Amino acid sequence: MLPSMLLIAAALAEELDAALNLCSRRKKIAGAGVPLWTGVRGKETLHFLKLGVGPARSADRLQLALACVKPASILIIGYAGALDPSLKQGELVVVERADLLPEEFWDDPAKEIGPGPGWPLAGSVELCAAAEASGLPVRRGAVLTSSHIVGAPVAKLALFQKFHAAVVDMETAALARIAAAAAVPLRCVRAISDEVQDDFLAFLHHDPAAGPWRRAVQGLTAGNWVRRYSQWRERSEAARRSLRRFMAWYLSSC
Repeated sequence: MLPSMLLIAAALAEELDAALNLCSRRKKIAGAGVPLWTGVRGKETLHFLKLGVGPARSADRLQLALACVKPASILIIGYAGALDPSLKQGELVVVERADLLPEEFWDDPAKEIGPGPGWPLAGSVELCAAAEASGLPVRRGAVLTSSHIVGAPVAKLALFQKFHAAVVDMETAALARIAAAAAVPLRCVRAISDEVQDDFLAFLHHDPAAGPWRRAVQGLTAGNWVRRYSQWRERSEAARRSLRRFMAWYLSSC
């Protein structure tokens, strides 16, 4: 196994670049079976993993990466959708707990159900305190991990009222399960890319009654593509700037 102190992972390349671009001597690891890199920050060699989107794909890639490297800890970074109406674009949330969103929610959002399996994440209180002491504003809260895109404002609000999670993503709880099984502490920081009232991803929102053809038609008829794309780029760029600020502080202080 390759020695490593910290593994930084993100679903998307642009999310991972917020950390990877802060390092020198970046090099892709051949033969790992997953998109895995090393980079040097100061005197430390770090590892970086692109997870891909979704709970199944990201969990599989993390498991394969842990067969190649043995990190002392894992840091997950990336974008997330706000469920808490008080969260604004670009705000940073240190995740204290990750819960899987039960599939039954999609069959009947009004049904009284509890969250799926969940995992507490390591060191959220200490990480928040250190960031705030350095003048970096962060929030702390739980994340719901969904296997589908949550893009409709009414659904985001329903999830907040039902589960009281701050944000929703598509990876963290699945990754927390893998990390817990491997006895590796996992932390997670998410930057808000869409607020509760934002509807530019609503046409991608999961509809269990819609087959592939109907979803394709819904996408084609959603309209306002220029506005939707412009909003997404604006929000994701704000989130990416926040991630870069966080990573610059984190890699200088850890």
